[in-house]
Amino acid sequence: MDPCTSSRRRRSLGAALALAALGLSACGAGRAATRSASPTATTHATSSNEPPTTAPDAAKGAAPAVAASDVTIRNFAFGPPAVIVKVGTTVTWTNKDEDAHKLFFASDGSRSPILVNDANVYRKAFTTPGSYAYICSIHPFMHGTVQVAA
Repeated sequence: MDPCTSSRRRRSLGAALALAALGLSACGAGRAATRSASPTATTHATSSNEPPTTAPDAAKGAAPAVAASDVTIRNFAFGPPAVIVKVGTTVTWTNKDEDAHKLFFASDGSRSPILVNDANVYRKAFTTPGSYAYICSIHPFMHGTVQVAA
């Protein structure tokens, strides 16, 4: 067999396996987490003393932040997607979707527990002014921002 043909076949097979693994992790992981998560209420509070990050949606012309300390997760979106709070405020996220969600803050690496339904809430205290971007780590297309003012 020609060495070039063999090399091309290995690269094609490697690319196909990588795409298959990516597809399985993107589709299957969220559903598996939903089935194995406990439906009991979970409350988790953290303090955020790390330096803030810039919200990725700010550059895209996203909707302005709304003064609120409660965020509802509904229809695979955070509502409101951007909130503004004062230093020391605790923000509460409540999942109203049937699917599980899990928040991730890149600025300090904090994560919520898996939020299975509206019995599960996540609370996070913000003690430093700045803009804190977050995503749903199960559905990374879901983005939100907490702006903390002095």
